[in-house]
Amino acid sequence: MRKLLFLLLASLILTGCLSGIFKREAITVNYYQIEYPEIDKICSEPFDLALSFRKLQVNSAYDRSTLIYMNGDKSGGVYKYDEWLSSPDELIFSMLQRDLEDGGVFKSLTTRTSGVLPDYSLVGTLVEVYESRELLGIKAKAHVVMLFTLTRLDRGSRTSRVVLQKRYTADSECASEDPESYVQGVCSSIREISCNLNKDILSAVTEEEDRLKNSQK
Repeated sequence: MRKLLFLLLASLILTGCLSGIFKREAITVNYYQIEYPEIDKICSEPFDLALSFRKLQVNSAYDRSTLIYMNGDKSGGVYKYDEWLSSPDELIFSMLQRDLEDGGVFKSLTTRTSGVLPDYSLVGTLVEVYESRELLGIKAKAHVVMLFTLTRLDRGSRTSRVVLQKRYTADSECASEDPESYVQGVCSSIREISCNLNKDILSAVTEEEDRLKNSQK
């Protein structure tokens, strides 16, 4: 009888211990989107031209949904329970596509699969996107680096001409070192880059179209 009671007691204790080991509290993962106010229209009358804007290329280090931070000593890490809704290049591409339409430089914006033959091609690369924690006492910044190449396509002669190739860097101060502040900073950095990109595109297209008109005289 005592042996039976001992085995019963041991079984209960073991069951309690195992349930404590295997029982885990539900982990909540926070997902973040990239959103910011629309940019201003920079061209009152669009050029009668079509732009092809393809999916962004991305540095493999940032081709992931995790939120990354880097310290001043070049060490870094990720926020464990905070992620982008999808890979950051996809989120950024959607916003840049919207901004190109709102900017009003081109009459139409096309994709590679659409039936419209483009006059210009824009290729972008997400080079870096992370929270930069430089020095103690200095606020963190949302660091974003992107590279864009705008090409004028000549379908008749099958030639092309690069009219804009530029690296854009934006560092927006974060209110604190937390994921929400970092995401807000990324949104500000992307908007800054997008505004500058649209202005540069307008300048490059205006100059190139004038050049082409003069060459035909």
